[in-house]
Amino acid sequence: VEFGGLRAHCPEAALHAARAAYLAGCQATSNVEAGSRFGIPVSGTMAHSWVMAHMDELTAFARYTAVHGARSILLIDTYDTVAAARLIVSAGLRPAAVRVDSGDLAGLSAAVRAVLDAGSLQETKILVSGDLDEHRVAALVASGAPIDGFGVGTAVTTSADAPSLSGVYKLVAVERESGMVPLAKLSPGKRTVPGEKQVWRVARSGETQRDVVATADELGPPGGVPLLRRLMRRGVPTESAPALDAIRDRCRTAVAALPDGVRRLTDAERFPVELSPDLDRLSRRVGGRDDQGP
Repeated sequence: VEFGGLRAHCPEAALHAARAAYLAGCQATSNVEAGSRFGIPVSGTMAHSWVMAHMDELTAFARYTAVHGARSILLIDTYDTVAAARLIVSAGLRPAAVRVDSGDLAGLSAAVRAVLDAGSLQETKILVSGDLDEHRVAALVASGAPIDGFGVGTAVTTSADAPSLSGVYKLVAVERESGMVPLAKLSPGKRTVPGEKQVWRVARSGETQRDVVATADELGPPGGVPLLRRLMRRGVPTESAPALDAIRDRCRTAVAALPDGVRRLTDAERFPVELSPDLDRLSRRVGGRDDQGP
């Protein structure tokens, strides 16, 4: 579940981060406005302040359940996590899930699972949160901890590992009387590849092998599938945007087709991207390097 609305750089960023997280595989968002605007499933829990504002935990749990019914997810780590789980069982509450937001998440989830199961709450799930990222989630899954879901906030809605995007606009072609003329920047260390382009994805037996960047008018490599198509002409969309769930399905299919080595969290392999022979020759010609290659 995407939990990062409070940590995003602004409300608008939080909305689009929630949308991106859903497209990338999150099951739901805690951002109600994102749910309303984009049709994303919403899910969330109470805050610690809800528990602390009541005279005791049981009252907080009971009043929250009275509002949200069988879908309630109760936050149980405000005071004593395992004691709160026992309190839920003894009070006869049957929440959809409980959430643990701090401490030894693997150990606490195992202890809470034992309490819930002993109290005939096998259907109550355990959700954990608290400064999670992909590495901590992977470690918890690998540990075999009885955790059913993860609420991830900061690591989803901000980019701690890449706070800026070094992407810039570079002119690669200009229309003149003779037609489109390819251009390239030749500065050392900042050389660009000229001309209009198409990107072809090449797969074998259902697994993506490489991408080939080619000139826009090439046929492409055998078995290649073109990735770029025109969506806007003179400021007007050329086709309707697909439904969000259709985009999500396409994203999941594309990621699943990548080699395992590319998708690893640690020591990931670099995905191969190469220039087509025609684009390489064009680059050499525009850069005045015809004698340095085929």
